[in-house]
Amino acid sequence: MSRAGISGMGVVSALGDGLESTRKALFGSVEPIPRLPGRFETSLELPVFEIPDPAPAGEAGLPVRFLLRALEEALAAAKLTSEMLRTMRVGIAIGTTVACQLDNIPCHARIRKGDLSDLDPALAYVRGIPAEYLRRSLGTQGPALTISNACASGADALIAALELLRTGRCDLVIAGGCDSVSKVAFDGFNALRVCSAAPCRPFDAERSGLNLGDAAGVLILEDPEQAAARGVTAAYELAGAGKSADAFHITQPEGSGKELERAIRLALAQAEAAPEEIDFVNAHGTGTPVNDRTEGAVLARVFGKDLRYQSTKALTGHTLGAAGAIEAIVTCLMLEAGRAVPSCRCRRPAPELPVPPLAESAEISGRAAVSTSLAFGGSNTALVFRKCRPGKADAPTKPLFIAGFTLLPSGVPDREELVSLCRKYALRRPDRLTQLALAAAERLAPLLGEGGDDTALLTVSSYGPAATTERVLDDILDFPEEEILPTGFSHSVINAAASCLGTAHRLHGPVFALSGFEDPFFEAVGLARALLSGGACRRALIVSADEESLTSRTVETLRRSGAPAHSEGACALLLSALPEENRLGILESDPAFSDSTRLLPCGVPDSFPAQMAAATPETRTELFRLPPPVWGLS
Repeated sequence: MSRAGISGMGVVSALGDGLESTRKALFGSVEPIPRLPGRFETSLELPVFEIPDPAPAGEAGLPVRFLLRALEEALAAAKLTSEMLRTMRVGIAIGTTVACQLDNIPCHARIRKGDLSDLDPALAYVRGIPAEYLRRSLGTQGPALTISNACASGADALIAALELLRTGRCDLVIAGGCDSVSKVAFDGFNALRVCSAAPCRPFDAERSGLNLGDAAGVLILEDPEQAAARGVTAAYELAGAGKSADAFHITQPEGSGKELERAIRLALAQAEAAPEEIDFVNAHGTGTPVNDRTEGAVLARVFGKDLRYQSTKALTGHTLGAAGAIEAIVTCLMLEAGRAVPSCRCRRPAPELPVPPLAESAEISGRAAVSTSLAFGGSNTALVFRKCRPGKADAPTKPLFIAGFTLLPSGVPDREELVSLCRKYALRRPDRLTQLALAAAERLAPLLGEGGDDTALLTVSSYGPAATTERVLDDILDFPEEEILPTGFSHSVINAAASCLGTAHRLHGPVFALSGFEDPFFEAVGLARALLSGGACRRALIVSADEESLTSRTVETLRRSGAPAHSEGACALLLSALPEENRLGILESDPAFSDSTRLLPCGVPDSFPAQMAAATPETRTELFRLPPPVWGLS
C-alpha cells in the first residue's frame, strides 16, 4: 500500500495558469497553439509553448520561478503553511533538466574570454538547484532530491516521493518538476531533428516531431488520514510506480519496448491493479515517429484491444523535466471528472498503431489511470493513480549492506585504461564525466555480474557533463543553428553518464541521476535505502563523479565555504539488501551535520574512503550530512 495520497496540486503550463484554468482548458474546445519563441533570438521557425514569467527575476532561475508558482497553489490546496511544514518530516523531490546546468549563453561568452566581471548567472545557478532551493526557502530539514533523468525527471521525482513515504522516512513529500524553453534545449532538439515546424500531432500518421514548452507541476503526497486531520480530502493516490532502463542507446528507445512494458507491469503490480481496471493511459506521446510507434505497440500489448489512451503534449508541448509531473496532474483531473479527453490533433492515427488513441472524449469510471514517461538514456517510467484505499505503509526500512566501494586514484583513467574501456564497451569518445564514472564502476564490475533488472543505478554529480555543455554553448555562439552537432547536445544531459553505465553493464533496473551542491551523495544513499527496502531492486550502485571544467573552475570562485578536497574524481558504492552480499558492513544514515570536508563537489565526505578501507562485515559505518556550502560574490 502506498499511502501516497494527493492532498494538493499546483500547475502552470500553456494549458493554464493554475488548476482551475487548466481544468477548463483541458475539457474545453480551444486548443493551445504554439508560437515562435519570443524569449530568445533564433532563425529557426519552430514553434514552442512559452508562458509568461510569473515573477520578477531574482536569485531563482525561470524554471524555479515556475515551480514556486505551482508550489504556492499546491500548498494552499493542501491547507499547509511554511510554519506547519517546519514541524513535519518533509521531503522534497523535484525533476528538472534546464535548472541543473549553467546554460546561460551570454555568461558563457564572457567566461570563455576570461571576463569574470558579472557572475550573477553563475551564482543563481548554484543557489537555484530546485529541491535545494525549496528546502532553504521553506526551512524544512528532510531529504531534498533534484532528479535530472531528462524527460522522465518529473515522473521519477514522484517515484522517489512514493518510496520515501512507503518506507516511512517522511510524513509528507513535495514532489514535481519544472523546466523552461531555453535556447540550448531549443537548438539541441533541433540538432536531433525531432522538432516539428507545425503544432505537434502525437500518434498521427503525419506527425513530424515535438514542440517544446514551459511548465511546472507540484503534488503534495501524504497519508490521506494525515490530510483529513487538516480538513483536506485526498481522493486519489499515487498507488504504484515502475521504473526500468533499456540499456540500449542514449537517445533512441529500444525497438521492442520490452523494458517499457516491464515498467508498466511493475507499476500495476505495486498498485494491485489489473490492466482491465485502468480507465485510460496518459501516454508520453511526443509526436516523434519512433517514440510513438514503440509506445503505442507496448500499450496495446499490456492493455489489449480495449485500450484507451491519449497524449496531452499537443496541449502543453514537451516540457522536459516538468512533463511527468504536469501529466500526472492532468491524469488526476481526468479521473476526478470521470472523463478522458481525446488525443489532440491526431486527425488520422498512424496505421502501425495496433489500437488508435482516443478520437473523442470518453466517460470513465474515475477509478484508476496510468501515466507513462520515456527519456534519453532509455529511461522508462510508469505511474498508477487510483482512488484512495484504506491501508498503511508497507515497506519498513531494511539494513543497508555495503557490498563494495572504490575510489579512483588521481589521474585515472589514463589513456591506456580509457582505450581499453572504450573497446570493451564499444564507446566512441565518451566525455570526461562518463570516463570517470565508467572507470569507477569498472572496479566493481566483478560484483555486478551480468547486469539484469535487480540492480538500481544512481549517479551523483554537481556539475554534470559541464565540458560537454560548454561545447554546445560554443557551437551556438560560433556556428549557424543548423550546423550544431546532435551528439554534443545528447551527451550534455545530466543522465548521459548513467545511460552509458547502464548500457555497459546491462543494468535494466531503476536509474536516477541526482544533481546538487549541498548533499546529493547523502540523498542518493537515502534514495537507495528506500528503493531497496521497498523491493524496487536488490542492489543499488551509486556512482559519484565530478569533472573539472571551465564552468566548475569559474563557479568555485564563488564558494565561500565547503570547498571540496578534489575538483575532479569519482567513486562507486555498491549497496545490497542481502546479508550474503555484506562485505564492508552496514551503512547507516544520520541527518545530523558532520564537520567532515567534501571529497568532491557532489558531497562525498572526505573521511568516507578511509572508513571503507578499514571496514569489515562487522563494521557499522555512519554517514552524516555535510554542512551546506555558502556562495557569494566578492
